[in-house]
Amino acid sequence: MQLEKLRRNDVGDFLAWIPSLGEDATSHLTYIQFSQLAFYYSAEQIEQLEFSTNHIRQGNAPQSAIGMWFISIEAYINSIIRICCLTKRLSFDEIKTKDFGHRIKSLLEILEIDRRKFYRNTFQKLEEFKQYRNELFHDRTNDKSLTFQKTAFSGNPMRANQVDVMQAANIAIDVFHSLRHVIPRLDLMPQIMVTKEDSFFYAKLDLLYHEVLRPHFLFALKKHSLTSGIELDTNASILQESSIFSATPVEIIVKAIPDQEYGTSTSADKTFAGRELLNRFRQKVDFDTKKLFKLGDYYRQVPTK
Repeated sequence: MQLEKLRRNDVGDFLAWIPSLGEDATSHLTYIQFSQLAFYYSAEQIEQLEFSTNHIRQGNAPQSAIGMWFISIEAYINSIIRICCLTKRLSFDEIKTKDFGHRIKSLLEILEIDRRKFYRNTFQKLEEFKQYRNELFHDRTNDKSLTFQKTAFSGNPMRANQVDVMQAANIAIDVFHSLRHVIPRLDLMPQIMVTKEDSFFYAKLDLLYHEVLRPHFLFALKKHSLTSGIELDTNASILQESSIFSATPVEIIVKAIPDQEYGTSTSADKTFAGRELLNRFRQKVDFDTKKLFKLGDYYRQVPTK
C-alpha cells in the first residue's frame, strides 16, 4: 500500500455533528490535534531549561511551539465558525479568506452574543500575538524591535525562548476558555491525550496548563535562580451560550474504527536506520573534537582548473 493513501484514513478524528441536519452534517475539529502538539512542544522547551547544565538552554525550537499555539487558536476559531455555518446554512468559503481579526468578528456576530468581555482583554493580547506571529512566519525580522503593551513577547521573535512559549500558551488558554461554552451542552476546551502505563486518558488543556506547564516553568526558573516578568495567570471570562443552536443541537463524535481499505500490517523488526545513517555521516567528518568545533562554511568552493 502506498503511504500516500493512508492520508485519507480519518480514524481518531474528532468531529462536530448536527444530527437533525443529517448524517453528513459534520465538521472536523482540527484544533484538537494542533493543541496537543503545542502542549507537548512547549513541555519539551521547558524541560530543556530545567535540564540546563553548563549554560542556560533557551530551547532548541521555541518558535515551533509558539507557532503551533497560534495555529491551534486559528483552528479553534475556524472550527467554531464551520459549526455555525452548518447550523445557519452559511458559506464558510466566504469567511475563511478574510483576515484573522475579521473571522473572529464574524464568529461573534454569527453567535449573536455579547462580545465586550472578549474585546476588553483577550482580543488585545491576541492582536499582539498575531503581530508577533506575522513577524515570525513571514521572516520580517530587522533591526527595529517590536513593541508590545499587553504581552511579554520578545521584540525579536527569532530570539524567542521559554518566556515566549509560555506567553503563547497563556493567550491560547484565554481564547479557548472564552469560547468553550458558546455551544449549549458542549465544552470546547481542547483535551490532550496523556499516556498512563499501557493505556491513555484525555485531560482538559487548561487543567494541564495550571498543573503541569505553569508549575514546571516556575520550577525551572527557580532551579537556576532566574526570574520572569510574564503574567502567567489566566483571566478570560467565559462568553454566554449562543441561542442559534437551540433548534439544532451539536454533538461531538470520534471516528473510532478505521475503514477496511486502510488495514495494513507493520514489520516487527527493531531497527534504528536513522541513527545509524547519522552516525555513519559523523564518521566521515574528520576534526579534533577535543580542541575545537567545526563551524559552518558559507563560502563557495570554486573548483581549480
